[in-house]
Amino acid sequence: MALIRALGDKFRRDTRCSLIWANRVQSSPVLMNPPQASAASNLPLAQALEAKSLKDLDQDSPVATRGDSLVSSKSFLQKLGHWPVLAWTAIAVSLIGCQSLVASGLHQPRLTVMLPFGAGDDRLRQQFLRGFSIGEASVKACGVAPARVGWLALPPDASPDAVLPDAIDHQLVVAPPAADLRAFGRFAERRQLSVLLPYQRGASLTVLAGLEGRERLWPLVPPRKDDLQAIAEEAVREGWGWAMVVQDLDALESTETEAFVELFGSAGGAVKSYDSYPIQTVNPADDASVKLLSQDLLWSNVPTMVIAAEPAGPLARVLGEMQRKGDLGVGLTSRPNWIWLSDAEQLDAVQIQPWQQMGLKHPARGEGWSAFSNAFQQRWDEQPSLLEASGYDTARILALADSAPLPVSQEGTKDPMGWVDPDAKPVSICEGLKRRRDGQSLRLKAAASDFRLRAGQAPSGDAVVGLLNP
Repeated sequence: MALIRALGDKFRRDTRCSLIWANRVQSSPVLMNPPQASAASNLPLAQALEAKSLKDLDQDSPVATRGDSLVSSKSFLQKLGHWPVLAWTAIAVSLIGCQSLVASGLHQPRLTVMLPFGAGDDRLRQQFLRGFSIGEASVKACGVAPARVGWLALPPDASPDAVLPDAIDHQLVVAPPAADLRAFGRFAERRQLSVLLPYQRGASLTVLAGLEGRERLWPLVPPRKDDLQAIAEEAVREGWGWAMVVQDLDALESTETEAFVELFGSAGGAVKSYDSYPIQTVNPADDASVKLLSQDLLWSNVPTMVIAAEPAGPLARVLGEMQRKGDLGVGLTSRPNWIWLSDAEQLDAVQIQPWQQMGLKHPARGEGWSAFSNAFQQRWDEQPSLLEASGYDTARILALADSAPLPVSQEGTKDPMGWVDPDAKPVSICEGLKRRRDGQSLRLKAAASDFRLRAGQAPSGDAVVGLLNP
C-alpha cells in the first residue's frame, strides 16, 4: 500500500490537482476487474483505460476527467506500464481542482463523452476510441489542440443525469453508441444542453420525432434504413424485383424484414407470399418448415430470395446446402438468386456459389470516408467500421465546438451546434476550424455521414450495393 500511496502522491504533484481514490477503500479497486471497478464506483473514464488493451494507442493524448481537467498522461502511463495491476487503480481516480486549467478555460464550452461500461462493452469502446484518436490527430495536423473533454463511464442501468455532475455548466455531451433516446432526450431538456448521438442507426430512430428534448439530440450517422433502401433500389434496378422474403426469427436481420418489404415495394419490387404475411418464417431445425419453403419456391417460381439470416447461421447453411444439391425450389443450383440483408462486414466471408448473391458493399457514409480510412489503416493496419468513423467525426466536432465561442440561439442561449450549416458546401477540418474562429457556419466533410446535421433528424450518406464475389 505504501507503493500505491507513493504513486498517488507522484500523480498529484505532477498534475497539481487533488486526487480522490475510488470507493474510499484501501485495496478493493485493485482486486476488482476494471469494468466492475469503474462501473460500481461510476468513475471517470480516460483514453488511458483503453490503452491497456490497444497495443498502439498514443500515450501522449490528454486524459480528461469528470471535472473537465486535463493532465498529460505520457510519463505517468509509462510508469504504470511496469505495474499493470496498479494501472487500473490509477485510472480509478477523479481529478478535481486544477485551478490553472479551469481559470484559463472559463470561456470554453464544457464537453463530456459518456462511454458504455457494461459487460461486453470493451470492444465497443475500443472501436469508438480508435476512431476518436484518428480524429484528434487530424485536428492536431491543423496546428490546433484537440478539444478538452471529460470522460465518464455509463453503466447499463444508470441514467445520464446520475453520472454527470450538476456543478459544471455542461453544454455538449456525447452519448454512448446505441443510447437510450428517451433517457437522453429528458436529460438534454432538463439540463438545457445538446447531446451528440455518435452511433444510433436502428429502430430507436423511428421514435425520435416524438421525443421530449429531440431538438437537442444530434444523430451523427445515417440510419440503417438508408442501407435497406439502397439494397431494395439496386435489386429492382438489376431486375431482381420479384422475390420471396425469408427470415430466421433468431437472427437480428429478422427485425428489419418489414421495413425492407416496404422499401422494396416503394422501389417498384413485388414480394410473393402464400399467406397474408409477406415474410416467410423458416425454422432451420424443423425439416417440415424447410420443406414448405422449398415447395413455395417451386410453386411460385420466384427468381430471387431475400434472406434475413446470419450468413454463417443455421438457416443460410441449410438452404445453401439444399440449393447446391439441387433440392431447393425448382431444383436448379443457379436459382433463386439471394439478396442478403446483413451488414457489409458480415458478408466479407460469404463464399462464391452457383447462384448470384447481392448485398451491401459498404453502409451509408460520408465523402470524407476515404481520407479517414487511409489514416486509420496506416495507424491500426486494418479496415475501419462505421462505428470507428463515428468516433473520428465526434472528435472533430468537439474540436470545432471548442475552437471558438459558441453561437447564440434565437432564445439568447449558447448553442453548441449552432455553427452547423447543413446546406453549405463541405469543407476540410482545417478550413472548418478557420471558419469557426472567424465566426462562420460550416458543413464538415465527414466520414460517417454527409454531415447534413439537424437536431432530431438522422443525416444521410451513400451506401454501395452490388454482387458478391461476381
